[in-house]
Amino acid sequence: MSALYRKELRSYFTGPMGYLFIIFLALFTGIFASMNNFGGYYTSDIGVTMNSMSFVFLLVTPILTMRVFAEERAKKTDQLLYSLPISVGGIVGAKYLAVLTVFAVPTLLLCVYPVVFSFFGDVNFVRSYVSIAGFFFMGCALLAIGVFISSLTENQVVSAIVTFAVMLLIFFSERIANALPQTATWSYFAFTACVILIGLLVFFLIRNYLVALASAALLEAALSVVFMVKKSLFIGLFTKFIQTMSVFSRYSDSINGVINISDFVYYVSITLLFVFFTVQSVEKRRWS
Repeated sequence: MSALYRKELRSYFTGPMGYLFIIFLALFTGIFASMNNFGGYYTSDIGVTMNSMSFVFLLVTPILTMRVFAEERAKKTDQLLYSLPISVGGIVGAKYLAVLTVFAVPTLLLCVYPVVFSFFGDVNFVRSYVSIAGFFFMGCALLAIGVFISSLTENQVVSAIVTFAVMLLIFFSERIANALPQTATWSYFAFTACVILIGLLVFFLIRNYLVALASAALLEAALSVVFMVKKSLFIGLFTKFIQTMSVFSRYSDSINGVINISDFVYYVSITLLFVFFTVQSVEKRRWS
């Protein structure tokens, strides 16, 4: 696994991809720090800059993850990976850790900013580094989603476009949910749409119609029973669900320097879940 990890990490820096990513993130950090911290009213609060930086994941996630598995499948070199004396979990883990390492480099550079700000005013270092830690953990979750999408296709362009669309949907999900009707019936149908998506996801992972249909049918049956028993529970429930599950809204506590363990557990859970999905996707590809 370590050999594959080093090979993947080296591939980012033998070409321009890794350097461009680091420069891109560092550039936007500098721009927002200049606007918010040196040119604004929040001289010592890096959380304002980190909040502005959240949108960069819409761009960097597709760029950084589009080639992880799509390139291997396009070049047919994925068959060589399967012949290595490591498990599929080891392959996925090595590739994901390589992506994470590239992301960690500019994140570590962010740790210098509170020190620089301290020369211009009082800095709450705990608050600053909690904000940076939250940024990193949010990135871990979003990159795991991007790696999973890359495992579903052999076309890097398709992978990048789909990942960008998913990131865009995640970024605006809370605003979209707030604009939707708050009626119980609407929430029921919104959750039904989610059940259908879960069924499709199960099918893509295991290519078994019966299991996918059974999973969706059981979830829909449970949803319908709850709806009929206590319809009032569904009033505004979908909006509350989106607000609770939104990757970006979870970052608000960290921006304010609040160490909310549930937020970090949430990010780790999303990361592990999509790494698991990626393992299943690659495993399915291995035997297809």
